[in-house]
Amino acid sequence: MSTSIPSLHSLWFGLNDLLFHIDEKNLRVRVEQLRTRMVVYLSLILSQIVLQFLFVVLFWGHAPHHLLLTWLALFYALHSVEIVKWALDRDKLNTLQECRVWHTHFTVVSLAAGLMWGAAAIIFFPEGIGYQSLLICVMIGLVAGAVAMNSVHLPALYGYLFGIMIPLIMRVAFENDMLHWILAGMLGVYAAVIVHEAIGLNRTFMLSLEQRFENISLLQQLTAQKAETEQARNQLERANAILQNNEQKLAQMVQERTALLQQRTDEIVAIKDTTILALTSLAGTRDNETGNHIRRTQHYVRTLAVKLRDNPRFRDFLTPENIEMLYKIAPLHDIGKVGIPDTILHKPGKLTQEEFDIMKTHTTLGGNAISGAENMTNVRNSPFLKAARQIAIGHHEKWDGSGYPFALREEHISIPARLMALADVYDAMSSRRIYKSAMGHDEVAEFIVDGKWKHFDPDVVDAFVAALTEFKEIALRYRDDDASVWKVAA
Repeated sequence: MSTSIPSLHSLWFGLNDLLFHIDEKNLRVRVEQLRTRMVVYLSLILSQIVLQFLFVVLFWGHAPHHLLLTWLALFYALHSVEIVKWALDRDKLNTLQECRVWHTHFTVVSLAAGLMWGAAAIIFFPEGIGYQSLLICVMIGLVAGAVAMNSVHLPALYGYLFGIMIPLIMRVAFENDMLHWILAGMLGVYAAVIVHEAIGLNRTFMLSLEQRFENISLLQQLTAQKAETEQARNQLERANAILQNNEQKLAQMVQERTALLQQRTDEIVAIKDTTILALTSLAGTRDNETGNHIRRTQHYVRTLAVKLRDNPRFRDFLTPENIEMLYKIAPLHDIGKVGIPDTILHKPGKLTQEEFDIMKTHTTLGGNAISGAENMTNVRNSPFLKAARQIAIGHHEKWDGSGYPFALREEHISIPARLMALADVYDAMSSRRIYKSAMGHDEVAEFIVDGKWKHFDPDVVDAFVAALTEFKEIALRYRDDDASVWKVAA
């Protein structure tokens, strides 16, 4: 007996570490995962307190009262420990040891809570099939809620899920008749599906975090280059102050230094533009898109903006500076596709609903990447980054509210996203993709006009109709090399 306890202890911590290993290399990602769960932790505890009370009320007439009250008291004692721990240590998530302590706490408490619910399924299992079905529905609801709230920390999810489902399945099967064996089998399949979905949600969350930190690292490099330029500018100003007594030499020095400063400024602009194109090309390479796709969508967006700049609804925003800004950031609309698996991006056929749901996350992945990079730097309230984020997130929203990711309607959709939505649809339909052939210009135009008031802002569609010739010329000028697979003529 003395040797089995250390063996079980080692097995527990070994499995726990395998599911959620924490070390110096992955500490930054693990901190974000634990902080995400910490945000909803108190809400989880309070919801459990309410659910447990309602469960006792629901089964008050179907189980001994003293057992129900004892079960409720044990659960409330566990929650008291959780609330005290949260109140004292909720800000302690910085060091490796602090993260390991919270990870262990979440795992142990979730397992204990799951086993308490599993014990309820055994102890309070009613005789009538109606209340049995009600009990099973309650347990399934608890497990489904756990997947939605706990998928960022898999050990806690597994402990809670298996703590509930294994006792429940065993108790249902214990009835030992065909109906209950079928129910037990269905619950087993449900548990397996829940585990699979939890793994998928966790993987998506991890990809988003990793992409966020990669983008932050890239932005930090660009910020360092900007700091070097600022330092050079300061040196120039000091040199100018020293040479004020010699007009000829000062004029020559100012001219040379001004040229250098302009060169550095042009380099910053070039670096920014090149970085945008590099990031977009990276996403496009993964999505089998060409560089001409970038050029076409840039010109489509600028053409629409020029047509709309005198429209009262757009006049204040579509200044010459903002039109040029939209031209530069248009390629970032699909940057989030870097976070989408290749099996989905390169699938030649129609996506399944699950695959399409993952594909739709490219909007929030792109927007969160830009937003995360903005928050991690000293850049605040940048119109450039704001518009880039709006395009990345909102270019699949629709005027009637049927788009994604947030089902925004009408004026709630940003102007950059509305322009990008039409430009992206036109280019996607008139170009060949791995899963479809190209459509003719007139056919695409008819589709877009039919989408007025539904998919697209009506004024944007009117601007498109006024610019049909320009769209066709842009499509021809920047057509892909394999012109045989691209249609412009009606």
